[in-house]
Amino acid sequence: MWDELNKKAVELFQRGDYKAAEEMGKKALQEAEESFGPDDPRTARSLNNLAEIYRAQMRYSEAEPLWERALELRKRSLGKDHADVATSLNNLAGAYFEQGKLDKAEPLFLNALSILEKALGPEHADVATALNNLAGVYRSVGKNPGAKALYDRALAIQEKTYGPDHPTVGETLNNLGGLLDSLQRYKDAEPLYRRALEIAEKTFGPDHPHVASSLHNLAGTQIGMKNYDEAESLLTRSKDLIEKSFGAEHPFVADCMENLADLYEATDRSADAKSLRLRVEQIRQ
Repeated sequence: MWDELNKKAVELFQRGDYKAAEEMGKKALQEAEESFGPDDPRTARSLNNLAEIYRAQMRYSEAEPLWERALELRKRSLGKDHADVATSLNNLAGAYFEQGKLDKAEPLFLNALSILEKALGPEHADVATALNNLAGVYRSVGKNPGAKALYDRALAIQEKTYGPDHPTVGETLNNLGGLLDSLQRYKDAEPLYRRALEIAEKTFGPDHPHVASSLHNLAGTQIGMKNYDEAESLLTRSKDLIEKSFGAEHPFVADCMENLADLYEATDRSADAKSLRLRVEQIRQ
């Protein structure tokens, strides 16, 4: 019963149906606690899955205590150097990172990477995930050469492990593209973003939220290269997908609108830009 509930929650999450995934994830957690006990590794797995569903909706205050509980559970039942402990460290650190708590995120990511390299070997796919995570912190604090080296290593591992068209490869391409984009290396970032978009559309379908993220990223390079017509088309499509998936009041919608407003100002459409900025302010309030 628990296994079926857990698989269904993951399936709904991957389809982008977060409301249904949350309901199924709660049922899976309840079933794990009742059938296996609060300290069973399967309970930790359900805690992680439900937390990830919250994280995807930026509901960090609900996700963090679940990850913290899963981390302590795994340390007790598996030992502090087990690979599953590293997974929980990565998850909790990821929530800190997304909230800008870099001082809390970095030591957890470093700990997770060390555990995984020893437990699984330096070429394992989970090591690539840890490299990606740590690279994100380095990028945020301006350690750009170090971040690029980590992204390059992660990408090589993932392409070897999964193949060139796997969605995990797409995520790393987006990360590496984002680093180059931030350095205004738009021509270097563009092919990475286009490849990531192609992977997302092929994997998830053209209307999935993951596609919206790739569209948004690619639009940024087009703005940087002053390809405004394509940038507007990409941003509009991204905004429409986010509204369809999360509703018109979601913070991601505001991000898309803000970039569109910047685009309108750059193309002498100040009235349109002003209207969008007012809407952005309303959403963020």
